[in-house]
Amino acid sequence: MSTTTSTAPLPAEKMGSAGSDWNLTNGAGYILDRDRSHAAASRLNLQFYLWKDSLGFNIHPTISSSLFPSSSSSSSSTKSSEVAAGSQNPVAICEVASGTGIWLIDVARSVPPSTVLTGLDYNLAQSPPSAWLPPNVSMRHWNVFDPVPEDLVGKYDYVHTRLLVLVVGESKDPGPIIRNLLTLLKPGGWLQWDELDTVNMSVQKVDPGLETPALEELRAWSWAEGRLDWTVRLPEFMEKEGFTEVRGDLFGDPPALARAFTEQHLLTAEEFAEGLVKLGRREVGEKYFGLVQRAHREAVEGAALCVPRIVCVGRRPL
Repeated sequence: MSTTTSTAPLPAEKMGSAGSDWNLTNGAGYILDRDRSHAAASRLNLQFYLWKDSLGFNIHPTISSSLFPSSSSSSSSTKSSEVAAGSQNPVAICEVASGTGIWLIDVARSVPPSTVLTGLDYNLAQSPPSAWLPPNVSMRHWNVFDPVPEDLVGKYDYVHTRLLVLVVGESKDPGPIIRNLLTLLKPGGWLQWDELDTVNMSVQKVDPGLETPALEELRAWSWAEGRLDWTVRLPEFMEKEGFTEVRGDLFGDPPALARAFTEQHLLTAEEFAEGLVKLGRREVGEKYFGLVQRAHREAVEGAALCVPRIVCVGRRPL
């Protein structure tokens, strides 16, 4: 079954009508997850599994081979990797903006049990109770814009973060966050930042004749008048802040997952609409609720909104 892809720029008036709605959230902080944290948590957990299936890893292979050099893809090597890890200081891993903790919980299954796993977030309401976490996983409150607590400075061999695109927000400058993430790392430690690429989005269709005005408008909304374009420059930002061995890898939507990713994007758009209503922008919010319904009908007919992912890794100098 063949597919066609729409990536042509939208007319300026259409891009502005959707993208400029992001300006209504200026100064409002994080716009998602306002009063429906159960639904937001469900979206985050779905998002995790879709990303894992698409990327094929939690920890980038370059970093994994550095942290656990005796490990391999075969399950028979698990015990030998644990013995090797046990002969030295335990590997310390931190996830910043840990959310529901699902990434840490899944990683805990694949690393030696001596590995220390810490989740940091400004709001731990979505995390499981500590008694239900794996024994080597803990959660701690920390806002990524605050100074790094003294006991966490230079503590971690590897720091992971994902989807801070709305946290960076209108500043379009991830520099302050990168500097804090660098501070968490030991000399020689690795950072992995996973983000959305709103520059290279596309609407894919099974039938080239299918009209997809709602998905095209969501593409314009996701582009947000370029305020999120900094994500594809993450390698540049990381190098500027002193990271070495920097690389950025792009991952598109496998066709079999394109529909599932589209549904997840629609959930995000609904959360955005709810956030606008809470900000007193009911008319605009209602517009997006209707847009999601129309976009879903287009998805049923054989179309998908595909937003690539960029995984950027870098190392703190020794």
